[in-house]
Amino acid sequence: MTMKSYLQKNSNANKRNIKRKAKILYLLSIKGITQKDISKKLNISKQAVNQAIYGKSKITKVEDYLREKIGVCL
Repeated sequence: MTMKSYLQKNSNANKRNIKRKAKILYLLSIKGITQKDISKKLNISKQAVNQAIYGKSKITKVEDYLREKIGVCL
């Protein structure tokens, strides 16, 4: 794989991730749910919720909660 094709592939993946994050945050705002609310409900840190939404870590509790509340799979 050339550097150009690698960068293009990653650029497309980043665009998809940005759209996914924006969709999740938008749906949460419509429902009036904050990341702080999720962290309190699931008894985890706000940072953990943020990392799950932004795809930096895989936290099953957050994924299940988002699927249940807003119908989005991470």
